[in-house]
Amino acid sequence: MLSWLWAGLRSLLRRPLVAVSLIATLPNGELVLIQRQDDGGWSLPGGLIDRGETVAQAAARELREETGLRLVSIERCVGIYSAPDRDPRLHSVCIALAVTVAGDLQVGDRHEVRAVASFPPDRLPSGPYSHDHARQLQDYQSGAVVIA
Repeated sequence: MLSWLWAGLRSLLRRPLVAVSLIATLPNGELVLIQRQDDGGWSLPGGLIDRGETVAQAAARELREETGLRLVSIERCVGIYSAPDRDPRLHSVCIALAVTVAGDLQVGDRHEVRAVASFPPDRLPSGPYSHDHARQLQDYQSGAVVIA
C-alpha cells in the first residue's frame, strides 16, 4: 500500500502545475505590472490555478489579491508557455491572458508583491522581469498567439 501511494505521489510531483498570468489594461490604456518581493523583478499579475477554479476564476482572484483591481473582461489568450525553466521555483504551464481591468491600484499580498504600477505600453520598464514575462509582453504587443 505504501509503495503504491509513494509511486502515485512521485508521479504527481513530476508534472507541471498550471498558472495564469494577466496582461492587464486599465481604462486609460496603461498596462499593470507588479514588482515581486522575492527577486525584485517586474512581473505580470497572476499565479497558480487552485483546485476547483476555472482559468477565469483564477485570473479574477489573482488580479484582486495582487493588485486590488477587478477583472472586467478577458480579451484574448496571448499564449501558453510551458518551458520547464520558465519559472525557477517549479515547472509550471502558464496561460497568459490579455484582460481589461478597473479599480484603484493597491498592493494586496505584501508577501509576494512589493509594488503595483501602471505604464503606457510604449514606456514599460526595461527590466529586469521575472520568469518569462518580458516574452509574454512582447508576444502580446506583437499580437501573436503563442504556444511555447
